[in-house]
Amino acid sequence: MAEEAATPEMQAEKPDEKKPVVWEGAAAGKYNWDDAKAGGNADKDIQGEAITKYSWADGKKLVSIYIELEGLDDVADDALLVDSSETAVSLTITGVGGKKRRFAVSNLQEEIDGVKLVRKKGKNTVVLKLQKKDETPWYQLVEKSGGGGGDDDAGGMGGMGGMGGMGGMGGMGGMDMASKGGGMGGGMGGMDMASMMGGMGM
Repeated sequence: MAEEAATPEMQAEKPDEKKPVVWEGAAAGKYNWDDAKAGGNADKDIQGEAITKYSWADGKKLVSIYIELEGLDDVADDALLVDSSETAVSLTITGVGGKKRRFAVSNLQEEIDGVKLVRKKGKNTVVLKLQKKDETPWYQLVEKSGGGGGDDDAGGMGGMGGMGGMGGMGGMGGMDMASKGGGMGGGMGGMDMASMMGGMGM
């Protein structure tokens, strides 16, 4: 009985201790945020050699690629090295925050004759002005591979790729999609699935 009486007194003397939550397994790192940083910049934290943030614009004779990078105004002109071929362009910058940074694009949509570097002082920006070989519009900077359709077999059903089933596209200038047969059928010309599979030998 003496032991029973001592137990409530011991409990009363001990203040409630909060035990830290311990996560095990894969969740352990996910919930350990005790030393949280306020106002961190994810772009600076993962900054490697490759420059992946850029924009571009198409002109009549030139294609301009805009590269903005913190500390670019402090870099000397001879630390900017531009290289190009008919379908590729690259820019290597040494000394940006003590690091070497590189921008490279290959497989350009069209061929170029050369590139000129223009600095925008005060904006931490450089512009690569690509001289077009032909004055054709560029709808994308890099030629995309793996477009649909076009198998090379003699009896193949080439041209089946594209944007099939895009009937609900906005901005069609008042076109009534129902009366026009659905509009953009992707080049399949009213062919049903059974006859398409039959033509493919399935």
